[in-house]
Amino acid sequence: MFGFGKKIDADAIVAEVLNHQALLIDVRGNDEWDSGHAKEALHLSLDRIMSGQLPTVDTSKKIYLYCASGGRASMAESYLKNKGFTAENLGGLRDWKSAGGVVE
Repeated sequence: MFGFGKKIDADAIVAEVLNHQALLIDVRGNDEWDSGHAKEALHLSLDRIMSGQLPTVDTSKKIYLYCASGGRASMAESYLKNKGFTAENLGGLRDWKSAGGVVE
């Protein structure tokens, strides 16, 4: 189960990403990203998001976010929603792995 009580199917998220219906974004720092990340994820750290570097997608496209434990993903979710994006916090990378998500 993902953080914050959400149960999400990693396979369904990957299918949405591969079909260009959604983005999966890792908001952790560079060292964390380099140590392993969800296979289909893009890297856009929370610092970059908060400084105004936003995903270059239509705001109606779903954005799934994760970090180490869910805290930074929660901040990114709030910020992106305030900017008009459709965002959802998935929790941490450990939650992603527990839900069957592939890490590379």
